[in-house]
Order: sequence, then structure tokens, then C-alpha cells
Amino acid sequence: MAHKPLITGYHKVAKEICDALGLKHVRKLDIHMEMGSMFTIEAEMFMEVDDAVQLPAIFKRFELVEKKPSGLKEST
Repeated sequence: MAHKPLITGYHKVAKEICDALGLKHVRKLDIHMEMGSMFTIEAEMFMEVDDAVQLPAIFKRFELVEKKPSGLKEST
């Protein structure tokens, strides 16, 4: 059976995903899809001042959910 090529961070689809999210100068993009749960995207990037000014408009396009630090108990 022939092996299919793998997608790395250098593949054009990685750039297309970053472009769709409005992200530039991305150092790391982690997309986590867990069955029965929302998927999460974590990005580490270098940011230019002009790009930082655009963040509020980009964030408004998505439903952001605050990530609770692990080890914290839920308050009742």
C-alpha cells in the first residue's frame, strides 16, 4: 500500500487556515478536535502593531470561550 503524503506546517492549507483566521507571522497553530466537544485553536505568533489594532474586529467574528487553567476547581 502506498503512503499518502503528510501535511506539514509548510503546506499551503496551513497558510489558508491562518489567512481565514486573520493570523499572520504564526509560529505555532494547534487545532484540537475532540469527539463530542468543541474544537479549539491555539495560536502563537509574532505581531506587528498594525495587526494588534485589528484583533478586536477579528475576535468579534468568532465565539471566544475562556479557557480555565487546569487544576482550578469550579466555584459553586
